[in-house]
Amino acid sequence: MKEKNEKTNDEVIMVTDDTGMQLYLSEKAANRLSWILTGLFALISLPVFILAFMCM
Repeated sequence: MKEKNEKTNDEVIMVTDDTGMQLYLSEKAANRLSWILTGLFALISLPVFILAFMCM
């Protein structure tokens, strides 16, 4: 029988702003959030690049 070794990731990323509000994320959640925000930024900035190439 195969043994399944699941790696538990106990690292926590804490984000704090000037007002003292804190956000605790696991490394996996922070990685997913960064990919989501990167995708949103790419979608928002895509029309700017399209217009720049259309004006050339």
